[in-house]
Amino acid sequence: MTTSIYNISTYSRFNLSESESDITVFVKEYKERIKKQLAREEEGGKTSFVSFTQKRLSVTDAAWLRDNRHRFFKDTANETLFKLNYLSECGFICCMEYSPGGEYIVVGHSSGLIQMRHGSTGTVLCTLRNIQFPPKPVYSIEYSTCEERVCYASCMDGAVYRIEIPNIDAPLDDPPAYCIKADPVLETLNMQFYGSPGISSYSTPFITQRSPALSLGLSYDQTKMIVGYGDASIKVYDMETQEACLTYKVHKLRLQFIPKKLQRMHSGQVCALRCHKQRPYMFASGAWDNTLRIWDTRCQVGCVMTFEGVNICSDSIDLNRDHCIAGSWKPTEGLTMWDLVARKKLNVIRVQNRRPDVDGEYIYACRYWRSDDYNRKGKYGIIGGSGTNCVEVINLHNRYISCSYPAPGTVLAITSHQHRIAFGGTAPTFTIVSFFDPKHEKEKYEKEVEPEFDYTKPEVTLYEDEYSGLVYSTEQVGEIEASTKTSK
Repeated sequence: MTTSIYNISTYSRFNLSESESDITVFVKEYKERIKKQLAREEEGGKTSFVSFTQKRLSVTDAAWLRDNRHRFFKDTANETLFKLNYLSECGFICCMEYSPGGEYIVVGHSSGLIQMRHGSTGTVLCTLRNIQFPPKPVYSIEYSTCEERVCYASCMDGAVYRIEIPNIDAPLDDPPAYCIKADPVLETLNMQFYGSPGISSYSTPFITQRSPALSLGLSYDQTKMIVGYGDASIKVYDMETQEACLTYKVHKLRLQFIPKKLQRMHSGQVCALRCHKQRPYMFASGAWDNTLRIWDTRCQVGCVMTFEGVNICSDSIDLNRDHCIAGSWKPTEGLTMWDLVARKKLNVIRVQNRRPDVDGEYIYACRYWRSDDYNRKGKYGIIGGSGTNCVEVINLHNRYISCSYPAPGTVLAITSHQHRIAFGGTAPTFTIVSFFDPKHEKEKYEKEVEPEFDYTKPEVTLYEDEYSGLVYSTEQVGEIEASTKTSK
């Protein structure tokens, strides 16, 4: 038997004939799965694939759902707009962010997949980054305000990716019904491993390090990028040179010789980071060392405030004006509010109207409600986690739940724009809801409208008396002159 190096192996795990290949079989399988997914979405039922995050409804859960709808949805404008199921191969939703105008949402998955979805319907518009093998989660996404249609994403592989968002015309008034530029081959790990599709050209590595990049933030003036890493370090990069100009890190061997009150660096992996929207030199960070720290890049030490007892395990901090809210992975008293001016804990948000059968809060995602019309002063906060099985919009002033949206699994990511709130997590479901509160006082934030000038009336001219300092109008001056003439 003669052998040659030019012999091509025809082995296939499907034991196919020589005329068929694995690629064609994979395409047929994926086509059937897509058809089943579309039929499932049209029916609005649960996903057919098995997921440990989805639980069967019990009698108590059904009673709670009815009570929840009666309390927060009946006779109100609150509603679940869209609830879309996606393939479990895409992985958990770890982060998401609305565009500044609210036209689309960029979603990061635990498999490394980054998708661009429509802002109001959740339809997949484009695959910005394909699934990588082995999967590396994308933990945070941040938009650039000075660069048009550009955002940055931090990944577990240690790289910060610069993502150029394609200019796809998908208006909010006339949304598309199906995908426009999404490649289904890039969304399946099997297809990538065997078919080897090309790398997406929308995302390119911007900054690379060996340690996992777990959190990301851009300064208000867009000149600095702050990245929190898994080795408990925080690095401040220059956006032009892409080099680290500041590094906040202390070796673990030195920490044991520094008193706890004098420590100014994190000792655990930095999993949350948020830059201030009005102050370019200030940002907040949370780590697995149960501390929340406020940083000032103008200060040589860096850390100017340290708050203890905050068990942050995910991206669950947010800044608004002089306040900071943080969500902790605790059964009770998980949501806290901090005053950055007084440098102390403002209050602990103990919710008054939560149902009594909740095992705990265990917050993974915590955000201010981003609405320029209603929440400019930071009155409402949005939280989600693994204890309540829902996303709650909480009035931070009176500590009451304004609305509660049931979630099929643990909620890991929340984002909002005006009246729309999007969230996702461990369950293969992407949800967009609307939130309205009858107690909204929109007049506070509306600009004062100047009254229109009435041209039918004569123009009023004011005169000032040099001796008394009083101001008189034309009519008053005429009356004074008439009275003086009659007195004479």
